Amino acid sequence: MSQSLIGFDVGGQSVKAAVVNESAEVTARGRRVTGADTTAESLAASIGALLDDLVDGVRPESLGVGIAGVVGTTGNLEGSPNMPALTGRPIAKELSDLLGARVVVENDANCAAYAEGWFGAADGVADYLVVTLGTGLGSGVVIAGGLYRGSTGYACELGHSIVHAGGRRCGCGNLGCLEAYASEAAMRTIIVERDDDLTAEVLSRVSDEDEGYTQALYALAEGSASNATVARMAQREAEEMIRMLGIGLASAVNVFDIETVVIAGGIAPAVLSRLDDLKSAMATSLFARPIDAVRVLPSVHGNDAGSIGAARLAGESL
Repeated sequence: MSQSLIGFDVGGQSVKAAVVNESAEVTARGRRVTGADTTAESLAASIGALLDDLVDGVRPESLGVGIAGVVGTTGNLEGSPNMPALTGRPIAKELSDLLGARVVVENDANCAAYAEGWFGAADGVADYLVVTLGTGLGSGVVIAGGLYRGSTGYACELGHSIVHAGGRRCGCGNLGCLEAYASEAAMRTIIVERDDDLTAEVLSRVSDEDEGYTQALYALAEGSASNATVARMAQREAEEMIRMLGIGLASAVNVFDIETVVIAGGIAPAVLSRLDDLKSAMATSLFARPIDAVRVLPSVHGNDAGSIGAARLAGESL
């Protein structure tokens, strides 16, 4: 890839764009607001406006788009909790027609995973898993250097693997999904449902200090609580989140026979602050290997990973 590429990361609140060079360095960024009423036409208009802002001259022949949702191998968006108006539509074809360019559409977590193998945390690694911890729990796996999509394109939905049969209800409707224990949405639900002193302290931080629920909980667990009782409650919830995430990650390692796991997303720093605890939790569920054989790494590309991975896919489609 000798030219600059451009990728887009489409979420429920915004579409982010990144112009990326052949070394996976972001040379320009842009952002446009999206919403639950986003249509193919309005999304194409936002992408077109970003192209006008970021691309000087001729538009690229190929564009990469990562989108929060279930993307089939044909480029159809089969499900998206954030953009229901796009669900069930051949989004790759529609965007291609509207923008007059080849458009490659992929799940956003898959894009983030692919990015980390390109001058990222997993650069030079053939087989690895990337987990994105944010509002939900996304994941993508790379095998032999290529994205593993499965027979329909829906592979590696680690957030919807069952870690506690009959457990907490997930946003997908199932009981006991990993996402129901290890995500910002899960932590928000758990904290609000408690309705006790821990709830009050977390809510005060979320309101007054603009922290997320997970970040606020971990801060309380690590010494900033008003009293020892709240600190202990916070500690127990933080430990449970790490324990369940460790079970999920160990299961993925067992299934895919991988030794590199990359943690990305908005609540990744809180989780990685307890890396030793996470590895201990993984160790109890690993099969046929010691925890020392598994690398758990922070993302290198951070919030740009989705756009960078989409740009990489666009370049490979030329």
